[in-house]
Amino acid sequence: MQQQHQQTPQPPTLNSGTSFSPNAITTEQIQKCLDDNKNLILAILENQNLGKFQECAQYQAILQKNLMYLAAIADAQPPTTQSQPSIPSQMPPNSMPQQANRGMKQDGSEAASGGDGQGKSRGGRDS
Repeated sequence: MQQQHQQTPQPPTLNSGTSFSPNAITTEQIQKCLDDNKNLILAILENQNLGKFQECAQYQAILQKNLMYLAAIADAQPPTTQSQPSIPSQMPPNSMPQQANRGMKQDGSEAASGGDGQGKSRGGRDS
């Protein structure tokens, strides 16, 4: 039985060399670019699995151009105004959500909220 490798179709690319008006670009155009980038990534993965590293490099170069094009569009957009500053809504870097922290042991001691799960209330006996 002869096994044929599918020829990876050439993913479409953006013509990033043309001038563009960042405010005139549509959501549909951006979505098409994102879809093209997804296809490029899939083509890169497929070619890596087939050992076609030259093709990978070509697709990676196209992907890089597309990402830079999208970044230029994003950078050209006016900043959005927020009603509340984002800093208070962010958690400190080393804190954990309350639910995830409950019941965890630190420094080898029992957490204050529940012990080790072998307490009196779990087994139903008060011994």
